[in-house]
Amino acid sequence: MHADTSVDKSWQQLWDWQQTDPRTLVDYTFELQTQVRRRRDAAAQNSRNSSRPPSSDRTEQPKPQSLREKSGRKTGGQPGHPGRTLQFSDQPQHTEIHCLLECHCGEDLSQEAAIDFERRQVFDLPVLQLECTEHRAEIKECPCCHQLATSPFPENVKGPVQYGRNFRALLAYFYDAQLGASLRIRQMCEEMFGYAVSEGTLQSARQEQYQALECFEERLKEILPRESVLHVDETSLPINQTKHWLHVICTPLLTFFSVQLLRGKEAINAIGIIPRFTGWLMHDFLSSYLSFENCLHTFYKSHLMRELVFIFEQHQQSWAEDLYELFLEMLRYVQKQKARDAPVRKAHYQWWQRRYRRLLRAGRQANPLTAEQKSGKRRKQSNRNSHFGILTSNFCWVGVVTPERKC
Repeated sequence: MHADTSVDKSWQQLWDWQQTDPRTLVDYTFELQTQVRRRRDAAAQNSRNSSRPPSSDRTEQPKPQSLREKSGRKTGGQPGHPGRTLQFSDQPQHTEIHCLLECHCGEDLSQEAAIDFERRQVFDLPVLQLECTEHRAEIKECPCCHQLATSPFPENVKGPVQYGRNFRALLAYFYDAQLGASLRIRQMCEEMFGYAVSEGTLQSARQEQYQALECFEERLKEILPRESVLHVDETSLPINQTKHWLHVICTPLLTFFSVQLLRGKEAINAIGIIPRFTGWLMHDFLSSYLSFENCLHTFYKSHLMRELVFIFEQHQQSWAEDLYELFLEMLRYVQKQKARDAPVRKAHYQWWQRRYRRLLRAGRQANPLTAEQKSGKRRKQSNRNSHFGILTSNFCWVGVVTPERKC
């Protein structure tokens, strides 16, 4: 039986407990200790050691204490890195010849033929201006019925004066892909092109792109369930002062967005992709995703890595640091093997797995289940306990290909 912690206890009540019912006093004290620990842990969390967003960080944070060892390399690009240097074009649109008229000794060279050229190229934008194309539909009189007939305009030419589809697509790109403000986009158009675009034009351009993407969206719903790995996430999104959820389902090449009123399983079922998916589902261990048994589950490693940082820094548990280093070791080795197009050897995998299980046992010993959890009356676990089940069932880390299956 646990002490009642719903109200504060007076000094006299605590004294009476100590005299007549010390077990209740111990339970009460232990419960208060647990609450203090949870609040202390919550206060120590930030975006570096938990899943909290950077916007929730307080202005004054302790100096980061990275668990990663220094590599000894200099800062900047490393030898062998491909870089992003501007490369020469084999087919320049324009060529300017700079004639050599005189040698440095004073001799006239204007009549001499060039024996070679030294090349330099400049990549720049052409003059930005809207080009006007006038469409003229012929009107003719029929010699038979003497009626006037007019040639039809192209389907995309609907009004007497309008903006073309390329320009309208650019407006939608600025607004939606680059998250530009409506007022600033319209101001930019007026300053750069000399045309003050109206709010109605901007929004109708977005509507056109939305309708044009409908076929692509339906195609994504067919393709994504057949992929081997899907990454999923969701974030809150206010629409007309009502909280909605933006669901994301993606691969390195394909991205699907869906706005739903709900976050959980009902919304996921309404989208209809995950219920038909049988590969690996990568997520942040949200219970709604875990409820789908038609697919395999793996988890965002950055979330669990931050939890290990928290456990080591706040509770000084060395197993968390060792596990963090093991994951980094695995990552570096796999990246090296991928660069060489070589597989991960079975011996390496088995060695990692033994170390992984040993560290989890150390973590369990450092964070044993409480009597309440053992009895089945489980309350919310602390950050030190909450992810052990996930770690235990999730050795498919950092892109490692196991001997039996692929991650």
